[in-house]
Amino acid sequence: MLKAFKDLIGRGRFPNENQRDIIRLSKSESVIALNPVPPKDASGHVKHYYHFIFDLVLPLSLLIEKTAPKVKFVLCDIGLLTPVLPHFFGKRVQVLQDFNSLPKEQQVVDLVGMNPIKVDVLTSDFKSFRESMFGKINFVPTKKPKKILLIERLPSDEFYLRDSKRRGAGATRRSIKNHAELKETIRALVDSKFEFYNVQLENMPFEQQIEYFDSAAVVIAQHGAGLANMIWMQEKSNVVEFGFKSKKHFEKIGSALNIHHFAFDYNERHLEINCTEFSKWLIENKLTRHYFKN
Repeated sequence: MLKAFKDLIGRGRFPNENQRDIIRLSKSESVIALNPVPPKDASGHVKHYYHFIFDLVLPLSLLIEKTAPKVKFVLCDIGLLTPVLPHFFGKRVQVLQDFNSLPKEQQVVDLVGMNPIKVDVLTSDFKSFRESMFGKINFVPTKKPKKILLIERLPSDEFYLRDSKRRGAGATRRSIKNHAELKETIRALVDSKFEFYNVQLENMPFEQQIEYFDSAAVVIAQHGAGLANMIWMQEKSNVVEFGFKSKKHFEKIGSALNIHHFAFDYNERHLEINCTEFSKWLIENKLTRHYFKN
């Protein structure tokens, strides 16, 4: 057993190769301890929502689908997001406070993340993940998305200021200074056939985030972890991002999922939107004007 585990330790940071190795290991081991790590040349930690989705939940979901039901995966506590794991993966996942309670002969295997900024995730993997997660909560996708979502960033939870390896999150890192004005501008602009929601994802259960993004025709947001939820959106829906030209995370996800992604480049983390100009863009853009009043 030790040799099998040791063969995996220190392997390359290629997710597909890594997952194949773990799947082969599952043929002889029924309990596998996993240490989530980012893909090669990437940073971030799974205690933060974006990395939680793409560097843990996505590869873990694919592993669970491809291994026998008897195989269990052991993970360390990751803070605020820990309860999501047993909720969605049931007995297939066991969460420990730390790995000190593992048997001495049990080695820990790296689980390489699938952050789309560094990994070319296959469209089929995204779709398989989406369908798998929907199935776990018995969720039926909407037939006709009609929500217009504006994401509002809230101040960071104390956990991210005190206990997280990477300090800071939410509005402490980035914000739209005139969010209230932007909210009322968009609310007044939305066509009556659609529903406007100003959403605060920090206060929204994981299942509800899935439901809201699945039923969203348009999502408007500043660059941030909440946009990881576009993975739940349907094809040909629209994402409008106030972001940074150098950060292509969500553009890549949109391309893989056939979601229309529009980016407005800003150089500052705490920005102010020209609501008059943005309103004009929404009603003149051929892919978003359908949802707004002319």
